[in-house]
Amino acid sequence: MASQTSTQPASDKVGMGRMLAFIAPCVPFAALGLPLVATLPEYYGTQLQLGAMVGAIFFIVRCFDILIDPVLGHWMDRTRTKLGRFKLWMLICLPILFVSSGFIFMAQKGVGPIYLGLWLFVLYVGFSIAALSQASWGTVLSTDYNERSRIFAWWQVGNIIGILAAALIPVIIQSLGYSYSLGVQIMGAFIMLSLPISIAIALWVVPEKVSNTSTHDLKLSHYFDMWKRKNVRCILWADLFMGLAPGVMAALFFYFFEETKGLTRMECNIAMLLYFVAGIVGAPIWTIASKRMSKHKVLILSSLIFAVLYAAMYFAPKGNFIVCAAMTFANGIPYAASLLLTRALMADIGDEVMLETGHDHKGTLMAILSATTKIGYAISALTITILGLLHFNVKAPAQSPADALVWVEIFFIGLPVIFLILGALAMKAYDLTPERHEQIMAQLKAKDIV
Repeated sequence: MASQTSTQPASDKVGMGRMLAFIAPCVPFAALGLPLVATLPEYYGTQLQLGAMVGAIFFIVRCFDILIDPVLGHWMDRTRTKLGRFKLWMLICLPILFVSSGFIFMAQKGVGPIYLGLWLFVLYVGFSIAALSQASWGTVLSTDYNERSRIFAWWQVGNIIGILAAALIPVIIQSLGYSYSLGVQIMGAFIMLSLPISIAIALWVVPEKVSNTSTHDLKLSHYFDMWKRKNVRCILWADLFMGLAPGVMAALFFYFFEETKGLTRMECNIAMLLYFVAGIVGAPIWTIASKRMSKHKVLILSSLIFAVLYAAMYFAPKGNFIVCAAMTFANGIPYAASLLLTRALMADIGDEVMLETGHDHKGTLMAILSATTKIGYAISALTITILGLLHFNVKAPAQSPADALVWVEIFFIGLPVIFLILGALAMKAYDLTPERHEQIMAQLKAKDIV
């Protein structure tokens, strides 16, 4: 196909220096994102002894956080400053994340649910600003169909490096003979140190392209107008289901592998590390595949492969770390596809919307995508609370009855497989092809909008 084999103009090619600077903030952002889903719920529930209520607290805070995204996306679309449109918001998130990370990661035993709920909410607000501003910034680095896949593949690599750092720190600390709690605190210190350095590099090195569109008549209601678009709905449903799968996996990872597969905490941390290493391997694979097929077809394929590999984990032999780790690694390869491809596809839809309306709604579109991702992870966190109601002992998992462990297996394996299949089905009706996008960009350039 012409649009997939042609070489993009030099102006649409992002140089490696700028690419690395752009993804630098991914490291602290993702290092923060992993514990919010996988580490902190278990840490506050078991290590700090808040129990099963932790799942409910994370769920409630994430629900409130979701309501912020439409407002943030709208404000970002209206922003025009000398610093840039999205770069300003990247700067705003810095003090919010720095302070709230300190309170969340440095908490001691004895803190209560109000403390957790308050600082978790502040942290999520900062995290929302950070994630939304950077993803939106990525959509305007290039207008080329394939280059966007490359941008978000590198963005995903940056995220995985941050996740690896967050997963590796507790492993190193524990291997040196120190406590798991100290590992979590050092994880927080790493995030606080890398935030100002990486954000400064990105703001200094990477430019931001601003479209020639009006902002005076942008309305918050446009957020809901985007939901009426068929292609937007396809991506949103796919993102929700494909986000639910790894969300459930992250929330229940330690419970499943420690209590039903007999792995140690150290072995679980190593297995999680391998899962994200595989994501780095997978990112270029899916980028190359998207050049040979259209991006939405690759998204469908990756989700179905993920479902098959994920279901196979049920058959991993108990106590066999090598097999468990290998199967976890295999699942990390398709895991990388959904985040990078949904964002690249949403950027393409942003061009279509800009041609039809004359407005640049990329901030709003990324806010919608952010909301569905958060809904998925909020529901994922709630699985811990539901397991508590099914007699799983969150404070002392080893004391859980056998029937409760069966529910852990059902939740950990069954739910993600169903979600991944539903995610693939959601993309069947998507119809913004590479050829159509090439026509859209030609018309936008003819009108001097981009």
